[in-house]
Amino acid sequence: MDAKKNRIVKSDLIVTRAHLLWSLRTFFHQAGFLEIEVPTIVTSPGLEPQLDAFEVSAKYSGPINIARRWLHTSPEYALKRYLGGLGAEITRAYTIGPCFRDELPSSSHSPEFTMLEWYARDLSLEGLMTQCESLVRALAKTAQSYGYSSTHWLNDTPFERLSVRTAFLRYANIDLTLNLDVDTLRLAAEKAGIRADGLHGDWDDLYFQIFMDLIEPHLGVQKPTFLYDFPASQAALAKLDPQQPQWARRFELFAGGMELANAFDELNDPQEQRLRFTADLQVRQARGAQQPPIDEVLLRHLSNLGDCVGIALGFDRLVMLLCGVDEIDKVRLQSWEES
Repeated sequence: MDAKKNRIVKSDLIVTRAHLLWSLRTFFHQAGFLEIEVPTIVTSPGLEPQLDAFEVSAKYSGPINIARRWLHTSPEYALKRYLGGLGAEITRAYTIGPCFRDELPSSSHSPEFTMLEWYARDLSLEGLMTQCESLVRALAKTAQSYGYSSTHWLNDTPFERLSVRTAFLRYANIDLTLNLDVDTLRLAAEKAGIRADGLHGDWDDLYFQIFMDLIEPHLGVQKPTFLYDFPASQAALAKLDPQQPQWARRFELFAGGMELANAFDELNDPQEQRLRFTADLQVRQARGAQQPPIDEVLLRHLSNLGDCVGIALGFDRLVMLLCGVDEIDKVRLQSWEES
């Protein structure tokens, strides 16, 4: 494609992206959500062991004497602070804006990307799946109205809902309900065909290797798939199932071969969350990763969060799928290399 034609195509995509953003805001307005603008420079950017944040130079430390600042990896902490504090009476809230993760760019990831995140106190996790599906379908109609019909992955049948247990049985013949210890899981992974160099590490390392090699390639290919009920060690900021505490109340959405969204039945126990944050920091330290502080304000407000579900969705990736393009840079105004 010549440079001029490429510019025209990208211009069309950026215009369509703007219309999709308008449709998104219309969807949430009609569903009774309040849009909240969150800060992007924060004292704690997110502590997940697999994420690295961009550090920001700050000359003024402020009254709490924390000189280090970070570009946030997600708006999650800020929104939960709000809903557990100033927004205690708000039932539904969302935000959309830039997030930053210090990772290598790829066809589906930019170190600066756009995240949509929303929370509801009046929905179950299953109800959140239904609402997420409704949003995707609403934006697909907008894309189609602007001439984009690359939605072969989206048909009239409901999105698939698949438990992690069922996925491991179906695609790896591994039964996670047996509460396999690390050695037994290693043997099961070897039998399932995981290469030898992927059989090292602890239980979670093995789980991720099996998931990436044998499970994820099948998800969201024929139609979008909600993958739910993760092992308790993968709970992150989600509650454990009170009836079956070996499973965490969370789901991810996969479509068109990509992960689109990640959702939690939100943990509202500050003591348990502190234990998880501390464990995450220990993993980060063992790996020689950054050591941001725990967000103490978040923990102070967490018990006021109440029963709440929340979800984060990669807006750039959704635009890619709806417009039928295979490079994230095509749906962003500037590529990471041009920034």
